[in-house]
Amino acid sequence: MQGTASRPRHCCSQPAPARENGFTLIELMIVVIIIGVLAGIAYPSYRNYTMQNRRTDARGAMLQIAAQQEKYFTECNRYAATLTGATRSCGTAVGNADTVLAFSTSMPAFDYYNAALAPGIVERNGATSASCSTYACGYSLTFTPKGIQANDGKMMINARGDRFWDRNNNNNYTDTGEDSWRK
Repeated sequence: MQGTASRPRHCCSQPAPARENGFTLIELMIVVIIIGVLAGIAYPSYRNYTMQNRRTDARGAMLQIAAQQEKYFTECNRYAATLTGATRSCGTAVGNADTVLAFSTSMPAFDYYNAALAPGIVERNGATSASCSTYACGYSLTFTPKGIQANDGKMMINARGDRFWDRNNNNNYTDTGEDSWRK
């Protein structure tokens, strides 16, 4: 046995044990962090997008009501004092309290906004125009946001077609940037 030398055994001469399939904790943590960052960016953008869409729906409803008010005016020689009711009525009561537009509030905008009519033309500063204070000469329609839309600010349109948005919800339409429905 002199001619055969035994080779020393090294630690690495044996085949490595088979690696288990799966993810390491570090790989999982990296994935969780990536998902968290994406969610942190995407959710606020999505929320802003849905608020803008609801506001657009409300503006569309306001314009439809304004068009119906003009049609009502041609039929009844005054604007309606009430949006909803079973049937359209020109009314005969003093002060036009029984005038009904019969507008359907089943639109999505009414899930997020309350609608209110006021007699006369309400100006941007909240005052009623001196030349128009009854439904015979004008109206102002205000949509007040509610629920998850509550911080979006009130919107108003009057019989002249003036459009206002109280973006910062301080009941004042005269602040800078609150003179129209832009954005």
